[in-house]
Amino acid sequence: MQMSIAMQSNQAPGNRAMIQHHAPTVMRWLLVLMLVTAGCFSSLIPLSAQSPGKSSPPNILFFLADDLGWRDLGCYGSRFYESPTLDQLAASGLRFTQAYTAATVCSPTRASILTGQTPARHGCTNYGGSIDPSKHISLGKTLQRSGYQTFFAGKWHIGNTTPQQEGFTEIAEKSTRSGDPKTDPKSTRSITQSTLEFLNQIDPDQPFFAYVNYHAVHTPLRERADLVAKYHAKRTANPPTSFGPSGLETERDRANKQIQDDPAFAAMVEGLDTSVAKILESLAKAGLKENTIVIFYSDNGGLSTKPCTSNLPLRAGKGWVYEGGIRVPLIIRWPGHITPGTTCETPVTSMDFYPTLLQAAGLQLLPKEHQDGISLLPLITEGTRPARTTFYWHYPHYHGAGCIPVGAMREGSHKLIQWYGSKRYELYDLSTDPSELTDISESHPELVRRLADKFKRWQNSFPKIKYDSVNKFKKNK
Repeated sequence: MQMSIAMQSNQAPGNRAMIQHHAPTVMRWLLVLMLVTAGCFSSLIPLSAQSPGKSSPPNILFFLADDLGWRDLGCYGSRFYESPTLDQLAASGLRFTQAYTAATVCSPTRASILTGQTPARHGCTNYGGSIDPSKHISLGKTLQRSGYQTFFAGKWHIGNTTPQQEGFTEIAEKSTRSGDPKTDPKSTRSITQSTLEFLNQIDPDQPFFAYVNYHAVHTPLRERADLVAKYHAKRTANPPTSFGPSGLETERDRANKQIQDDPAFAAMVEGLDTSVAKILESLAKAGLKENTIVIFYSDNGGLSTKPCTSNLPLRAGKGWVYEGGIRVPLIIRWPGHITPGTTCETPVTSMDFYPTLLQAAGLQLLPKEHQDGISLLPLITEGTRPARTTFYWHYPHYHGAGCIPVGAMREGSHKLIQWYGSKRYELYDLSTDPSELTDISESHPELVRRLADKFKRWQNSFPKIKYDSVNKFKKNK
């Protein structure tokens, strides 16, 4: 289904033209001065006081899963995991088939969501890394200053930076150790409960931004025993089969999981889905559903080199710049603005959330902050494709899943991979080879040269690239 809803404008150009036509010259210039002055300071005025005649700015409910792969939901093709709530969310909103993360691991992506900047710019390039709050104004801080009630729950994982420093005033940071080992081993339910408590005490006259970060489905794989038993029985009764294709059984010296069949992982997906259901039900009962943007996203691709999940037909998983490591589920629902049940094949990325949500909230864009993202509002409300065609990734580290320091870029359907520390490139055409099975670099040397030059210019726009020289990971370690 194609997106068909047109974005409604609050402007009245006909009326404005009539006022300008009849006003005397002096009054006309005074009017222009007043409008310009008001525009300059509108971002500093609380939302409740800016436009009393306009509809209220939307609430924002952002769910971020941990290590959930592109194929890990029913609406994305999983035949073993069960996710009825998220499947219904997709049916009532917009599902992206080519949503990317800023990085192959968690912390850089989380930093990019908040800053609108690529990891090469904000400096957090590996898990556990930090960003400097004094060098940016984050999405949370911008919304908080604009009158939003800001709430954070769950996994933070951006080094020494704190949620408070990034604009969150209500915080329920939860470690995986805070949950009951038998009933809530990944804190999924306690994160959900904290979110429900926040929603029950919000000021109805002010919009809210609730950023809910789950630890599921990150390793170790733990869920309630009854849920795990359910999927053991399901696997025994109907053994899952591979999505294919063949040829992706290993990455370097690591096995690449071919089948989605782990009962504990499946139980974690169900636990996550059930928790999202409780929050969405609370939202609807409070009468907030119609004016709330709901986003569901993951921080990187699924981990496919341990007994976790399979991202097939995408190649590899977390830690790699192949599609399985950076392409993830993304669902957005916004009643009255997004056509229900639509699918979008346009590539998007983590840095786009910041400008998109500012524009959706009626706030001024801050291009000096979200330098590497674009607003997706025309895309999600009108179906207007953005002019951007190029995406970049920078991961100068070794990873336990077997990856070595690497960078990548995608221009149109062509994807170039550069292995740092060598002159070796790989080239794939994702339009015909989404599984990245056939490296076409040798047959397209001119294209490799052009893309490599473009990638080098991008790299040179940041501080000198430094990559790990020692691999601290050993097989089976």
